Amino acid sequence: MKKINLLSIASVFAFLFFALQGTAFAQGATKDNNFTDEDYEKFVDINVAIIPVQQEMQGKMVKAIEDEGLEINRFQELARAQQSGNIQDASDDPAELAKFNQAGQKVMEMQKDVQVKVQEMIEEEALSVQKFQQISMAYNQDQKVKEKIDALMQEKMNKE
Repeated sequence: MKKINLLSIASVFAFLFFALQGTAFAQGATKDNNFTDEDYEKFVDINVAIIPVQQEMQGKMVKAIEDEGLEINRFQELARAQQSGNIQDASDDPAELAKFNQAGQKVMEMQKDVQVKVQEMIEEEALSVQKFQQISMAYNQDQKVKEKIDALMQEKMNKE
């Protein structure tokens, strides 16, 4: 019997939400929480299948960052600074910034690869990326949707 922390499940949803957000928003995701039981089942099946993919990719990303000579926490600090437009405030060391850029490029490439893989997994379950994204958004915004998905996920994980 496998037990999985629901917090890690939420992180998978969050990861996928950001990995797929451009696609779903481009297709006009709406806040319509009228999902069928079949939609919920497919969504949970996809996420169960994606968990090991995401875990494997995280390990590869950590290795890529460490191979460039950066610690994970420092990479994350630099990434946050870059996102807020303050990378120069976070580091004035050209060698460190070069390592960060190299690691960042590797991580971005890996993210593209996993996004393609996730989209393929979604399509294999006959669920549109847009519907998957809508359910992901609802999971993060609607307590009833979250409770239903968490219960289905826990049930699915207990069977394995």
